Amino acid sequence: MSRNTLKWSVLASALFLGACNNAPSEPVPESTQSVRTVESKLSQIELEWEGPTPLLESIMEAGNDECDTHNNWCDGTLDVYGFPWSSTQTPTLSDAVESVFALMQDPREQSRINWQDQGTVPFSTLSDALFFFDALDPHLLTEIGNGTEQVQIRYFYSSYLVAPGAHDWNHLFIVLFPQSHRVAVFNLVNHEI
Repeated sequence: MSRNTLKWSVLASALFLGACNNAPSEPVPESTQSVRTVESKLSQIELEWEGPTPLLESIMEAGNDECDTHNNWCDGTLDVYGFPWSSTQTPTLSDAVESVFALMQDPREQSRINWQDQGTVPFSTLSDALFFFDALDPHLLTEIGNGTEQVQIRYFYSSYLVAPGAHDWNHLFIVLFPQSHRVAVFNLVNHEI
């Protein structure tokens, strides 16, 4: 995953949106009006990787050590991004999701993961899925957020075959901190042994 600043160009975003909507293989000229329509739907969030705080990093290390103790039943990652925000409108969870998925640049890895959008979920759904990373609750909220803001969470799930008779179960949570201008991405992968 790239840890550099993500900057969207209108052309790259339009191509990305077109690819997600199964655009025709031959380019079709668009009118100026339709370009403006696409442009208005583009993410306004420019993610800058900050990384987890030392406390959150130690929680992740302890959780991954616990996973290893149990025959590598799981792996967890936590990435934290900040983003500058000068708009009078509140950043949206959809913008955060779009920007996070744009960072997933390895097409080989992403081609085998068929993400199923489980929708917007309450923090309790994330909390219940933390497994060996349960110490993230409540520290994720206090370390990244301002302590009072209502976070917004989108949950994605995927299960895929990694070897004959063995699956991985991916739980991806994208957490928007709209007032603190941060996005946390927690990914828990459970392995079938």
